[in-house]
Amino acid sequence: MSMSGAGDWARLARAVEDARRRVSRFADDDWSDLACRARQEAADVEAWERRRRGRAVRLWVAWLEVRAAALDADDAQVRLAGYLRHPFHRTGDRPSLYFVEAPVPCEHLPAEQREFLDGDYPRAALAHLGDRAPYGPFERAHVEHYADALTSGRARLLARHGERSEPALAARGPFPPGIRLSYWKVRQKVLFLAGPGEARIRAEELAGTIVDGSGLPLARVAGIEANDGYASVSDGHWVHPVDSVGPFGTTALWDDYDAAEHDAGVPAALAGVLARAAGQIREVFRRDALECALPPAAREVCSAASRHAAEQARLIAEGKSPAELHRLADDADQLADRLDDEDRDGDAERLRQQAVIYRRLAEADS
Repeated sequence: MSMSGAGDWARLARAVEDARRRVSRFADDDWSDLACRARQEAADVEAWERRRRGRAVRLWVAWLEVRAAALDADDAQVRLAGYLRHPFHRTGDRPSLYFVEAPVPCEHLPAEQREFLDGDYPRAALAHLGDRAPYGPFERAHVEHYADALTSGRARLLARHGERSEPALAARGPFPPGIRLSYWKVRQKVLFLAGPGEARIRAEELAGTIVDGSGLPLARVAGIEANDGYASVSDGHWVHPVDSVGPFGTTALWDDYDAAEHDAGVPAALAGVLARAAGQIREVFRRDALECALPPAAREVCSAASRHAAEQARLIAEGKSPAELHRLADDADQLADRLDDEDRDGDAERLRQQAVIYRRLAEADS
């Protein structure tokens, strides 16, 4: 679809009107599958419209390509399809807003590209080749290397022109004898919102959250396309693009856009994203490693505790106004921050989970 044009907005307006028209045809006591689907579609569209607030904003898809050197297919999975080298939105890591394909080998790379990717491989990881177990020292070395690269990227963006000089990647020394790298790539499908003229800027910013070892952008924007919905095969009504993301994706998309609306592409804003990404990667890896080390029974207890926290939040939220729910969310986040300082990560995580639920319920009621 085109990057702009009245026809694009007409399709979106038609999707809203079609959703409202369809749901009005069913009686309140009609609980057939068709009626329930129409009500859900209309509810999702209305939630989208409340967040849109009349702004000329569309859903976009960016296709990113990322390359890396790796020892083998398993190593490529770690480097390209796990914790590392995926996009970060303004609100952090949002897995519901991107999809990473499986790594595939790169064929016929020029010598300078192979040299660059070789230089980007963390030498510290090679000291742990004897222990490549999940969450072990080999994988941890990759995580630390990439988190440091994100921090370096932040420094680059905040530095004055010509002020900061990084060592060349190729100057990191030779590989140990017997080490031979192969070359891999992935495609990433990334969802985001953009207003007129913003799509390319926002896509480039998302690509800029994926960096090489010195903090420079590594991902390439391979394509951008708008998602303005589609015609239903059952009755021809125009289905709103919210259908492809669902309610949780809708919240994540609008939270991201609200945070980026006035400074898309600004280096200082991207620097903030990289700083948060570095901390989030370290924290998530540490948390998952600790959970993996627990016996199966203990892991089940942790999962049950998360479910209980979510159920408790929904009980507390009953009868509360949107303003009260937002206050509950803010209080939960503040308490979680204090528990972080006390090194009570499990309790803090459950409180943040409750804060998310309070805010979702507040949006649904507003």
